[in-house]
Amino acid sequence: MKVLCEIETATMYATVAEVALSDIGIPEGRAPRNLVRSIAHQGVIEPVILKYATFGDNQFEVVAGRRRLQACRELKLESVVSLVRSKAESETALASVTLSENLVRSRNLLSEVEAFRELRMGGLDDDVIQSELGLFRRDVRGLETLSQMAPATEEALRTGKISPSSAKTLAKLPPDVQEAFFSENPPEKSKYTLKSVQAWRMRYLFPSNQMSCLETIPMF
Repeated sequence: MKVLCEIETATMYATVAEVALSDIGIPEGRAPRNLVRSIAHQGVIEPVILKYATFGDNQFEVVAGRRRLQACRELKLESVVSLVRSKAESETALASVTLSENLVRSRNLLSEVEAFRELRMGGLDDDVIQSELGLFRRDVRGLETLSQMAPATEEALRTGKISPSSAKTLAKLPPDVQEAFFSENPPEKSKYTLKSVQAWRMRYLFPSNQMSCLETIPMF
């Protein structure tokens, strides 16, 4: 770790440093394609936030910026400028960092989903998450559903190809089934309306032989 400067305020003590990716426990997974392209052209504009690892082979754990680190790994970067939080900070304080990192930067649906994921990974329950995000209970349940989006579903929502309602409908299906939807309905040939997504989900849940049986049931 190459220390660049120290930051000390009334509520935070941290180090800005260049940290080798090999020293960071980066979760498995692929970053969104637009994020990879952005970092390839502009670099990491906003530092990731790390804390010292409490176990395992890596020196640091990710507090915020998981997807940026995944993108850096895909781009085979050797290091990344990071904000390393003090060892003395509590887990509650570090969980609040995630909130700021994901919501203060850009308050939108996807940032709320990402904040929900990070807070849930930190072991927080629905009541605490509801308080931290300032949402109603029904909104937290919606984020719970959207947090199950497969990469293809999330990218379609990010780029505006599907609506939040359509994304939520797909997110209730297994990840491989969500991916199959986009494979069978390429965007250049399909219009992703909520009605079309719901119809596709029904065909998955009720195969044709079951659907024919349902059609014989009188509707009142």
